[in-house]
Amino acid sequence: MSTEISADELKVFLQEADALLATLDEQIVRLEQEGAAPDLVQEIFRVAHTLKGSSGMLGLDRMTHVTHSMEDLFDRVRKGTLGVTEEIVDALLMSLDVLRVLKDDVAAGVESSLDVSQVVSALKRAAEGPDAGATPAAAAEAASLLRALRTDASLREQVSDARAEHPVLHLQVTLDAGSQWLAVRCFQVLNELDQWGDVLASSPTQAEIEAERAAGQLEALLSVRGEADTAALDAALRAVEEVSGVEIVAVEAAHLLDHLPETASAASATAEAAATPATPRAEPLASTVRVDVEQIDALMNMVGELVIERTRVSQLARMLSDRFDDDDVRSLSETSVHLEKLINELHERMMQIRMLPVGLLFSKFPRLVRDLSRSLGKSIRLELDGEDTEIDRSVIEQIKDPLVHLIRNACDHGIETPAGRMAAGKPEISVLRLSASHQQGQIVITLADDGRGIDGERVKAKAVERGLVSADQAERLSHREVVDLIFAPGLSTAPQATEVSGRGVGMDIVRRDIESLGGRIEVETAAGRGTTFRLRLPLTLATFRGLLVGCGQATYAIPLSYVQETLRPSPEQMHTVGTRPVLHLRTRDLVMPVVSLGRALGSDGDADGGVPYVVVVRAGESETERPVAIAVDRLIDQQDIVVKSLSSFLGRTQGVAGASILGDGRVV
Repeated sequence: MSTEISADELKVFLQEADALLATLDEQIVRLEQEGAAPDLVQEIFRVAHTLKGSSGMLGLDRMTHVTHSMEDLFDRVRKGTLGVTEEIVDALLMSLDVLRVLKDDVAAGVESSLDVSQVVSALKRAAEGPDAGATPAAAAEAASLLRALRTDASLREQVSDARAEHPVLHLQVTLDAGSQWLAVRCFQVLNELDQWGDVLASSPTQAEIEAERAAGQLEALLSVRGEADTAALDAALRAVEEVSGVEIVAVEAAHLLDHLPETASAASATAEAAATPATPRAEPLASTVRVDVEQIDALMNMVGELVIERTRVSQLARMLSDRFDDDDVRSLSETSVHLEKLINELHERMMQIRMLPVGLLFSKFPRLVRDLSRSLGKSIRLELDGEDTEIDRSVIEQIKDPLVHLIRNACDHGIETPAGRMAAGKPEISVLRLSASHQQGQIVITLADDGRGIDGERVKAKAVERGLVSADQAERLSHREVVDLIFAPGLSTAPQATEVSGRGVGMDIVRRDIESLGGRIEVETAAGRGTTFRLRLPLTLATFRGLLVGCGQATYAIPLSYVQETLRPSPEQMHTVGTRPVLHLRTRDLVMPVVSLGRALGSDGDADGGVPYVVVVRAGESETERPVAIAVDRLIDQQDIVVKSLSSFLGRTQGVAGASILGDGRVV
């Protein structure tokens, strides 16, 4: 590593490398799932080239060596001379893991001792393709149609015209060596291709096949009718007897351009250059700047203090206006209103800066699901939705581990094996859906699988076995209460523990982590149909719009996103069921439990003096989520609350997420 790298240069490189490696991770998995779409391959090639250039400028030779080998492989895929295979994707993902180790060594300031020769060799073998041992003549013959695109203008025009309406694929089919039925097999392959679209050209041609001049390979350009389902086409061709290999690559405009005659390309480029005047081009200024997260957090804290002081100034202005009527007080009131507007705008802009698309988190999961499906011997497709949904940076950081745990559980013992799915009448490939959306001022993240669902009877049996509930209690539990037992410490229904999950450690931590953010987790499950986990989280941990209420001498703030209504109940609306008070709203035929906020949080007030006011809250939208009436002494006001976390030495207080300071200096 170069000793002339400044600390700032190194910091910028590490930030850029993190982003580039994350992008490559996501796109390489997409490459395996979606095939070699030209735009995707070009973007992957660009990212790898950028990483190679950045590491080269800093003298990071090992990183440069690995990325150069990756670039060579991507170049072959981009030009259509190499198809995407599982082995190629494995080699690429292994190289990303090596690059991350090298990057971590750079960040730690240590000279890496990692030997990259193995991964470089794997990339080179992948780039050489399955026909690496073929003779030059055989390789040239195998690419005869690609060479024809370079020299045959009529074929190039025919392919271009076909591409205007349908996808065009380049296929290379390998037949078993030594077969005595090569012409017959080639004819069968052409017949199969006719079922999928129009064969624009083939090598050997149909006439050559009929004359029994067939070799061990057949190459074709196919204009596909409908969507180009390359996986299904591959399977159909491999079903033909004595077909030992199939390679399918989409032919795109960039592909055609790569195969134009070199002399024509050079001539047109020269003519264009001569016709274009040499005018200086203004380079645009950067539209973004890199800012350290600590700087943003410090600014956010300062803006939070401004919000508190804004409230204080507004209260003083109103108080003086009530007591005095002169020009100075009116000027102060006008200034207060203007100041409040400016601080509101500043606060809103700062919140926007802190917000990040949840896709930054979601992008890490396709690789995780791919690796899990490979290690577990399952076929799992991850579908993402709502990646543009924005959420506070601090929330993103804290929900990663809970989501990883839920995904690992779903893949391991939520989703069946391919044989189990087929026996249950399900598709062999299972679908895991991860989505995000905004609802009622919250972000809702949903993870749904189409697996076996949660076995309620097994959960009850395990709970009884672990001593969490008695057998009699287990039989009286509702379906929702049974499902809720999966969050009990030490409970797992997996028949055996694996490296992925099944030890009964984690689901209780998942719930704890979500609730520590002021969120909640909901579960819906149906036997044989799958399980859905729904995480309801605050958009930000920094501020919220709250309803101020009073109990005795204490003041509390309840997030408005939970509040459904407030009312002063009449004696006729208050009843007792057993020993617990309930509120009956006859107009809606709704009965809900009443919880004394003062009693629940250990403050005075509303203990013996009836129920002056209630705040009806509801945490979720599920039909099983009943509203609750919170009894309070006073309804005070609505206000923006700047959340201050409670010190760790205070411990965890049930029901309290944090504290804030009001404009008059009181703690809420």
